Amino acid sequence: MHRFEDLAQQLIEASLARALGGKLDASEVLRAIVRAIEDAQADGSAPVVPNHFWVTMNEGDLRALESSRPRFADDLSESVRQIMLQMGLRLDAPPRVLLWGVPHLPSHRLQVKARWIAANLPQADTSATPALAMSLPRRPFLIVDGRRQIALTSARVRIGRAHDNDVILDDRRVSRHHLELRWQEGLARFLVVDLGSSGGTQLNGYPIKQCTLEAGDVLSLGGVEVIYGEEFTLQSTTVLPVASD
Repeated sequence: MHRFEDLAQQLIEASLARALGGKLDASEVLRAIVRAIEDAQADGSAPVVPNHFWVTMNEGDLRALESSRPRFADDLSESVRQIMLQMGLRLDAPPRVLLWGVPHLPSHRLQVKARWIAANLPQADTSATPALAMSLPRRPFLIVDGRRQIALTSARVRIGRAHDNDVILDDRRVSRHHLELRWQEGLARFLVVDLGSSGGTQLNGYPIKQCTLEAGDVLSLGGVEVIYGEEFTLQSTTVLPVASD
């Protein structure tokens, strides 16, 4: 891994240090990105390498970063693309780096989660129920079994096999009313609550009854996977061409 880390350091670390005043350990971001890519290759769980990277930091650090470097996420996305090409990987879509700020993470600390999300997924939302008044400038969404993207626009979102759910998963492994997402205004986060499902609910591989969600988390409903993501409205959506090798 050292060759990839050295390359990543050349491409990203100086930029991170300039943008964040040298107070964040940029090497942790690089190691997490490379580790996520290599893990996906090793276990074969994703059809291709990850193409979405959520970089979580303290919300105060994020505000300062967006003020000084509004296109920083795009610059970092391009650096990750270069790393992948240098690793000899074929990309089905340009990688995207999404910045996310949370109050509970100590200042000058970073976490990274990486997921593969198919391009051009059919999109829907949960607008049949009362609209969610977001207290942060972000757009929460679900990727359901890798086949569709659903914007979360409601304060309560019920997921299950029955047709009266907000999100319907037509799979026998999923209970009729499997779980519910409940917006917690004080935390500005969704709480996932298992509704006594027969197959159980796992979050990132661990069984849960209820837990708050963070961008990049993977829920398993009896084996049917749902990815929870968030995208900041300030994030640029510039699409970079995918270079061939």
